[in-house]
Amino acid sequence: MKRTAPCLLLSAFLLPAQTPAPAAAPPRVSPFADIASQDVRHYAITLQVDLQQRRLRGDVRYTITAVDDLATIRLDAQRSEAWQVRFTTPDGTELPATWQSDHVTLTLPQPAAKGSDVQFVAQLDGTPVDGFYFQDNRYGDRLAFTDHYSIRARGWLPCEDNPTDRARFSLLLFYPTGSEAIGYGAPANVPAGAPPVPAGCRGAYLDSATEIPPYMFAIAVGPFARVHEDGDPRLIDHFVYPQDVDKAKALLVHHAGWLRTMEQTFGPYAFGKYTTVQCPTRWGGFEAPGNVQLAESLFDQAEAGTGTLAHELAHMWFGDAVGYAEWHEVWLSEGFATYFGPWLHAEAGGPPLQDSMAQARAVWRQSFEGRTKTVRDDRFSHPDRALNSNTYPKGAWVLHMLRGELGDETFFAAVKAYYEQFRGQSVRTSDFVAVVERVAKRELGWFFTQWLDRVGCPELRVRADGDALVVEQVQKGEPFTFWLRLRTGTGEGRQETRVRIEQRQQRVTIDGPVDNVLLDPLVELLYRQVR
Repeated sequence: MKRTAPCLLLSAFLLPAQTPAPAAAPPRVSPFADIASQDVRHYAITLQVDLQQRRLRGDVRYTITAVDDLATIRLDAQRSEAWQVRFTTPDGTELPATWQSDHVTLTLPQPAAKGSDVQFVAQLDGTPVDGFYFQDNRYGDRLAFTDHYSIRARGWLPCEDNPTDRARFSLLLFYPTGSEAIGYGAPANVPAGAPPVPAGCRGAYLDSATEIPPYMFAIAVGPFARVHEDGDPRLIDHFVYPQDVDKAKALLVHHAGWLRTMEQTFGPYAFGKYTTVQCPTRWGGFEAPGNVQLAESLFDQAEAGTGTLAHELAHMWFGDAVGYAEWHEVWLSEGFATYFGPWLHAEAGGPPLQDSMAQARAVWRQSFEGRTKTVRDDRFSHPDRALNSNTYPKGAWVLHMLRGELGDETFFAAVKAYYEQFRGQSVRTSDFVAVVERVAKRELGWFFTQWLDRVGCPELRVRADGDALVVEQVQKGEPFTFWLRLRTGTGEGRQETRVRIEQRQQRVTIDGPVDNVLLDPLVELLYRQVR
């Protein structure tokens, strides 16, 4: 997902293996945790979208595996007078449902034994509470679209509304003649016994074997125009407002090359098709797998728009195919896309990665979170609050510094191994660390503890002392350990020195003049300079 702020990248570091890691904090139960006793396996959704009446109706057929013996099923869900939801067995018998503000508990006709499958149906009708919207676009045309992130899917789709529980989604969608529609999955044969297409409607059946969490599932319906993009058979026509077709054509030209680069570097694309959809999403872009949602104004600014397109394409690998298991681990999605997005953008003629990282660092330095929170801070009232300058810019900088620590060959091999091992799963930082350590053949827990679980960054004061420079860390707490590049002198006498900084105050001998000192000339370190 791309916020409306710019995206970023990262630099180089190290710490001795014997340095002890800080004591782990006691586990904290998240109010947004997975429901461990059950596993949703399949949402088979049938929907009819009425744009004029702002009405959605249909049903969801569930297959849930009992992880433990179950007498009840709990789903995140909301209802209202305008949005009616009721539950039945597959043969139509009403299921007792106990509702609270944001979830419902269903009592099963008979208990389900551990390992068995439970099937039931949700009947839906009306105008959803949240997550699925009927809204006019900026030109006054009516659209229907989902905008789920982070926990808004429950506003129309009773589900396990968290990133851990990945499931298969299939969709039979009926929508008004004269409109276009797109959703998660690829076109497939309509199942036997499916209802006929209603009068005045068109129909589409979409399915995918790749499991996703509910927040990633996306649908859009409206009077879209189509924009074709050449270069890869998986690219289907993009869905844009007719008034913005010319501007969109100028930007929608890089995806084939980006797909090729990502596959060659990290591994196969997971979602079969790729397209983008212009809609009134609350985000700059949202990484709906295979049918990315783009803000209405994205095509108005060429460079910023292209940067967002690259960011969202990178998400198909990191955030989507390999997801994160808890909301506070969102850096595994946004940090990666904020690094590899500019990396791709540079390939398409955008700013050099070094410039993007410098901009990211500047954004982070000015942020509240940069001085007060860690990257994986879980003290938030709503998962949306986990999206901040730590999970975007600092997350990208963690990768950039890891690349500097390991070198390009090992870094890219490690990220590729991570993708290959966990594609189709939701993971935690510890999973990423384990893969990096295995590929690098070294212990790196200190590195991730230092940059992910500690507030701030090195705050450096540098002064000349004879034939040396004294580098002092003035931030509170223990010194950081990192590589620092220093450039001194001018003209032919200019030189660069790269040194390992590990102490609160460290003297660095310079073979040459110690004037005109420039810290980090190649943009490799996340730091603040103190005068």
